Amino acid sequence: MITIPLFEACVAAGGRPNKPVSPLDYVTKVTQYSKDVEPGSLFVALRGNRVDGHSFVPEAEKLGAVAAVVEYVVGDVNIPQFVVPSTVEALGELGRIWSGRLNIPVIAVTGSVGKTSTKELIAHTLESKFNMHKSRKNYNNQLGVPIELMRLDRKHDCSVVEFGMRDLNQINYLSRIARPSIAVITNVGVSHINVLKTRENIARAKAEIFEGVDSEGVAILNCDDDFFDFVKGYANCRVITFGENEKADIRISDIRLSKDANPIFTLNGREITMSSCVGKYHAYNAAIAFAVATEMRIDMESILERFSTFVTPERRGVFSYAKNGALLLDSTYSAAPDSIKASLYTLSELSKKGRRTVAVIGDMLELGSHSEEAHRHIGKVISGLKGVDLLVTVGKYAEFIGKESGIKGWRHFESSAPAAEYLLQAVKGDEIVLLQGSNNVSLDIVVNALEKGEM
Repeated sequence: MITIPLFEACVAAGGRPNKPVSPLDYVTKVTQYSKDVEPGSLFVALRGNRVDGHSFVPEAEKLGAVAAVVEYVVGDVNIPQFVVPSTVEALGELGRIWSGRLNIPVIAVTGSVGKTSTKELIAHTLESKFNMHKSRKNYNNQLGVPIELMRLDRKHDCSVVEFGMRDLNQINYLSRIARPSIAVITNVGVSHINVLKTRENIARAKAEIFEGVDSEGVAILNCDDDFFDFVKGYANCRVITFGENEKADIRISDIRLSKDANPIFTLNGREITMSSCVGKYHAYNAAIAFAVATEMRIDMESILERFSTFVTPERRGVFSYAKNGALLLDSTYSAAPDSIKASLYTLSELSKKGRRTVAVIGDMLELGSHSEEAHRHIGKVISGLKGVDLLVTVGKYAEFIGKESGIKGWRHFESSAPAAEYLLQAVKGDEIVLLQGSNNVSLDIVVNALEKGEM
């Protein structure tokens, strides 16, 4: 169990206590959920759009909280209240000192595409030697990262966390809190270009990950990325490179797919098959995990064994089967131009093996003024691949994909439900169906319908 003197927690949060703090009181848990409060907890009252956490301070006291972090004093409460300008920032500082109680390696992962899958593969690989902590899905922002860091306990040997962002000066905040010993940037794409305007700004935002890395740390970077040199210039530590480039420290070569789209590739001279994954891009994820695991002194055979048992996170490139037997490639959690192109190349490879293919593509969101251009670009990619027999587009912007594709068998729908009804009749049992779009397009409705054989 990790414990922090209550007065130290008050100082770390930048709080002004409304009453004396006993030097004998300790914090054994920090939480922003009143229902999770137990004796010894420090309750942080966050103010949301719908709910103000300050209204739960009395409940937290009844459940045994030793104090509360607040932005204003709540009446009829006997426990100390630490008044701070921002409970969100206070939560971050508490996460920093909490994780600082443990002298364990922290691996941080960011990038435009593949963050979650890479984080999961790193954690899965390191579990062969370490008792791992890993951040849960969606806990990758200003609130989520400190919450995850405060899940750390004495039992953990190592932690891997994911850093997301929507603008500049967000990842540097997360990095200063987590202070990673190993920092990973998967790639620099166009996600959030609606806010950041240029890929250079996106690269600069990703490079903020080095803010909390000291000179003894390690950066793991994609040397195939056209912003490699730009990002490397921000690294103030040792750099390990990965990619298909001949000069890469972790060299990927001979990437190909099995008949069921499982990636087969060579990594530093060893052939690897990831039989529970779909798509060539897993070769890059594996190169990153290999670099981390090698740095953490895990032997080659243990790494390869873990790769063979890795299962892709839900809705991020997993495969399942429709009720009629069709193979479904489910990437319905998120979509960006780079990830959709990778999925389409996978589909094209499968079509060369004699399988009839269907692509169901929804809107790519958060592209702002680049939306029409980006969707038309995907349509041109499809036109050049000649590997899609049936194209179904869903949403406002996805229609531009169909218009540019030149696919005769193209159907467009404004939403997922009518698309699902159509595909229940159109998809045959011997086909492979790719489904990908931004989460808000809800293409998981289509996946569920095909798996059940009905709406």
